[in-house]
Amino acid sequence: MITKFEKEVLIRTPEAVKARLHVEVAARLPKKYYPFLDGFRAIALIMILCHHISRAFGLDYIFFGNPAILKWIYLKSYEMWSINLSRFYFGILYVIGQLKGILGVEIFFLISGFLITGILLRKELQEDSVAHFYQRRFFRIYPCYALMVLVSVAVYVLQGHEGIDSAVLTACYHLLFLQNYFPLHPLLSHTWSLVVLEQFYFFCPLIILAVNWTIPVLQTRRKVLIGICLFMMLIAILIRAYYLKTGQPILTWPLKSNIPYWTVTYNLGPICFGCLLALLEPYWSGWKKNKLWGLALWGIGAFIFYQLFFKIDWSYYWGKWYLYDLGYISVGLLFFAAYHGVSLMARLKCFQWLGKHSYGIYIWHFLVVEFWKLWSGIITIELIILGCFTSCIAVGVLSTNTIERYFLSLRNK
Repeated sequence: MITKFEKEVLIRTPEAVKARLHVEVAARLPKKYYPFLDGFRAIALIMILCHHISRAFGLDYIFFGNPAILKWIYLKSYEMWSINLSRFYFGILYVIGQLKGILGVEIFFLISGFLITGILLRKELQEDSVAHFYQRRFFRIYPCYALMVLVSVAVYVLQGHEGIDSAVLTACYHLLFLQNYFPLHPLLSHTWSLVVLEQFYFFCPLIILAVNWTIPVLQTRRKVLIGICLFMMLIAILIRAYYLKTGQPILTWPLKSNIPYWTVTYNLGPICFGCLLALLEPYWSGWKKNKLWGLALWGIGAFIFYQLFFKIDWSYYWGKWYLYDLGYISVGLLFFAAYHGVSLMARLKCFQWLGKHSYGIYIWHFLVVEFWKLWSGIITIELIILGCFTSCIAVGVLSTNTIERYFLSLRNK
């Protein structure tokens, strides 16, 4: 809100100073909610679910196994209409083989960096507000996460894969968000991306607080933070390029990770790019929305994303260093296209609804997939895939409306 003092200053100062004050005041006002961000969350979630289900059930080879229903469709289509579906099947097989869940993770990283930076910039950070930020993050993330960790470890022990002593130690470093520096638990390997974000959430408000302490002018602070984001993005590119070329990490700080790809230093690129978009928001949010600009941005972003997803053979663990960066840059272009009103799926209400429940679905989906593995070979693969998707969504929605809602109500109190 604009204070009484600021209103008086705005009345008594020249036009040039008024304009500058309006920019500074506007930077502290609550920003509008962008519903399409939930749509992007849903797209990222679907990509990750497809990737993990494909790996869990070996869907790369599903068509070679001739599941009953697919074989029936193939024979009937050829018998009744003389349609040969072999090229269609091989096309689907190619798509499944090219699934890249890391692009979905990049979308999550970019959105998280954008939202968290926006929240912190509007808080006028002081020591007490940083503590308040940590408290709110705790109630938002930790209860559901901690329950999932304990349930997953308990399931693994009951299956006879791990002893009690080892399970307690495993649970401890997962509950402390340190698993990207220890061997990941098989039922918790998807939590590496959540840990990257949580470690980033720990340092981000401290950096902004340090800048607030040392620089009194708001606009100068913003420029310094923009410079920090660009510098950290450059550092992330150098770290990744060096590791892909040599196989040796530049940095092992704060601990030596078994898989450096899953550390916060390796994934600063998309997170800092999201932070950069938030820092530039007072400027681009004033642009007049234009469908032509939206179509141009969407065309470029969709073309790059399509090439990365289907045409270019690369992985998170190998390939050209710049492909990972093109991933989050293409997502940024699609983000701006959606801002201008052009989006293929992110503005659909069903996708936005799914995006609102994405955290719960993501947290629990590994356990759900583990449950459906028990039915492999007993029921058809088509029913297993359908069951995986519907169960993941159902469990995630239930988690959102029970555990998350309860602890969010405590947070608000």
